[in-house]
Amino acid sequence: MKIIITGGDGFCGWPTSLHLSNLGHNVLIIDNLSRRSIASALQYESLTEINAIHNRIAKWRELTGQEILFYNLDIAHDYAPLKEVVSSYNPDCIVHLAAQRSAPYSMMTVEAGNYTLSNNVLSANNVLRAIEQHDRTIKLVHLGSIGVYGYEDRAFEIPEGHTEFSSVDSNNVEYKVQGQIPLNPTSIYHLSKSQITSLLNFYSQNYAINITDLYQGIVWGTQTTETRMSSELSNRFDYDEIYGTVLNRFVVQAQAGMPISVYGKGMQTRAFIHIQDTVKCIETAVISPAANNSEVEVMHQISETRTVKSVADHVANLMNAKIKQVVNPRDEEEEHRYILANTKFKALGMNRLNTLGDNLLDEIQNVVSKNLHRIDQSCIAPKVKWGKVVEKQPAERERIAS
Repeated sequence: MKIIITGGDGFCGWPTSLHLSNLGHNVLIIDNLSRRSIASALQYESLTEINAIHNRIAKWRELTGQEILFYNLDIAHDYAPLKEVVSSYNPDCIVHLAAQRSAPYSMMTVEAGNYTLSNNVLSANNVLRAIEQHDRTIKLVHLGSIGVYGYEDRAFEIPEGHTEFSSVDSNNVEYKVQGQIPLNPTSIYHLSKSQITSLLNFYSQNYAINITDLYQGIVWGTQTTETRMSSELSNRFDYDEIYGTVLNRFVVQAQAGMPISVYGKGMQTRAFIHIQDTVKCIETAVISPAANNSEVEVMHQISETRTVKSVADHVANLMNAKIKQVVNPRDEEEEHRYILANTKFKALGMNRLNTLGDNLLDEIQNVVSKNLHRIDQSCIAPKVKWGKVVEKQPAERERIAS
């Protein structure tokens, strides 16, 4: 297959590009390298050293003989060249991973939030528009977020995609409607993903575009089969407050002799998946036919749900580390029921995904131990806070009243 991967230089995009190329697919990466520029601006660098994209691609060619093409494009704002690439390359599938993916970053400043909204929503719309104008048979696989549901207490299992609701109107007439469980995003980033859900539904219903939307959990781990082939192919390892995932942060803290910092009670439930399973799930979504061209195929890309405290306990026990509870920087329910359906990937043969109980935690420890000299302890503590209702000072209240 001929596959375009937007965001192919990123944490999920780079190993996905290598994985699909290694399977014999022709891969073209489109990326504006914004993740690198954001890291530079924040001065929060990956724990692993990341080679320039052209060096990465050259090393892959040297090792495998496979050619990965690369275009540096800002697809949120450069629609004409995007359309030209899609038209000239004529892909069978576009894997759309290009997005500003950090919830804390999106809540850091007004400017960061605006960038997140404009970049993520416009990128998705431009990709969809390019498909609609060139060839509506091109399949789109979009990487969404399980976080669009929010983390409120729900006693029922959240279904994958559309389900049937029934109610009674004011005339006591019973009716049934089809729809998704209401989304409840808790950050600007997750809001952008919720808005993209509407975009995907619009293009699917109006243009019969074949769309699969992968609602992904928190990704842990760093390397895949392909990125382990050479240090020059290494994937990102983020552990800072903005882009670092919870498990990476915990392992870095434990390895550096710091206490593992748990936000609040730590009873927040989250969904998790290993990066190796991420690329396998994306591959499965790419080659699988859509169930219904007039409806977006929603799939929950997760392997398990766990509380943050259980993850901290797991790392602490394995690495003989201490746990320290810190004030939660986010206004959220800290104890809630969170049950997610996860049947579609299993039906496609993906029924043996890695869990945190596996030995794969050793891989993270090895990555950290080899790069201890690169750890910046000052970037771990949370400084971005959101969702709290801040009580105005008396003088400010008087000024507003006047």
